Amino acid sequence: MDNKKIAIIFPGMGYHSDKPLLYFSKRLARENNYEIIEVNYEFPYKAREIMNDKARMKEAFEIAVSQIKEQLSQIDFGMYSDVIFIGKSIGTALAAHFDKELQVGARHIVFTPVPQTFEMLRDNAGIVFHGLSDPWCPSDIARKKCDELQLELITIDNANHSLETDSPLKDIDNLRSIMKKVRQFIKEYRVIMFDLDGTVTDSGRAITSSVEYALSHFGITDQPREKLQTFIGPSLYDSFVREYGMNDEDCNRAVALYRSIYEKERMYDVDIYDGIPQLLAALKERGLTVFLITSKPLVFAEKILEKIGLSKYFDHMVGPDLSDHSSDKKRLIENAITTHGLEKNDCVMIGDTAYDIKGASDAGIDSIAVTYGYGNTEEMLNNGATHLAASAREVCDILRV
Repeated sequence: MDNKKIAIIFPGMGYHSDKPLLYFSKRLARENNYEIIEVNYEFPYKAREIMNDKARMKEAFEIAVSQIKEQLSQIDFGMYSDVIFIGKSIGTALAAHFDKELQVGARHIVFTPVPQTFEMLRDNAGIVFHGLSDPWCPSDIARKKCDELQLELITIDNANHSLETDSPLKDIDNLRSIMKKVRQFIKEYRVIMFDLDGTVTDSGRAITSSVEYALSHFGITDQPREKLQTFIGPSLYDSFVREYGMNDEDCNRAVALYRSIYEKERMYDVDIYDGIPQLLAALKERGLTVFLITSKPLVFAEKILEKIGLSKYFDHMVGPDLSDHSSDKKRLIENAITTHGLEKNDCVMIGDTAYDIKGASDAGIDSIAVTYGYGNTEEMLNNGATHLAASAREVCDILRV
């Protein structure tokens, strides 16, 4: 099996594949190199004639099944590394039915399901979009079933069965938010970039104790832990300027003092975050390209990863030399992209601070903001985080490994 991907579109009754939800989903799938197949079916009823009529709904469903069967029989799903079924209304039930019958193992984007959809969907099958004013599916059923099946549920206030409200401007905003979630669900990253401190390793003790040592030579003692932790992530030079207003001469002295104790005694006083080795191993098993992108001097980062046994998982490491005082992650990311001929659409940056997330955004790539490190979640969101993850396990889920 090579890296071929396919998306199958299952329209609703009266909601064809060129209406907004399906049209833009198709475009996003095509943008991410999915082959697109649109199944077609016709009904003897109009949509309003089967709403809340179980007998007619069942008949319409069976009619559509008979029409779709031949169309899907032409597809060898075993050829594809990823299959997404994108359904609307009764189309979501049809998608679930054929996924189960053909044992495809598809991922599902479920727009405005009908209650029957949940009878056939697998656990963890995908993402569900539901309008809280949708007369076709009571919201209590949608919530209960999504909870039971561990499906991600996105609800839209005051939205009907087309996920529309009585406000066109609100609908445009909602559509933008919906498509952002769809893009995140569809997206498959091939190049995974990791920050080090606060993302791969918990290096808080090593960094803050070394900062305390350097500050003590300036008569600065008993500093708040929160202030010391702001040194985790950006460059030392920038941090001494930002937090203590040091001039160039004092900054260089403080950095030298820090490094004297850090390299000699404290560099390896780090813990590996739970699940990180398993995440890195899974990425390598999938054949993905893994980068380290760190503001820590590269010579230190390389030694740390070698010492803790993680260097084998990284294809490339990018970081500043000892004379480089910049905290600019954008520059480091762009260096990796240019040097290795990467496609931005394939890349995602994983980090725990706004410096990581802003660097990714400014460089034009997606990001995963991990909330278990030392950064501020609100700041990361404000700087354009594409995804949030509270653990390495959640990063695995986002990257589908």
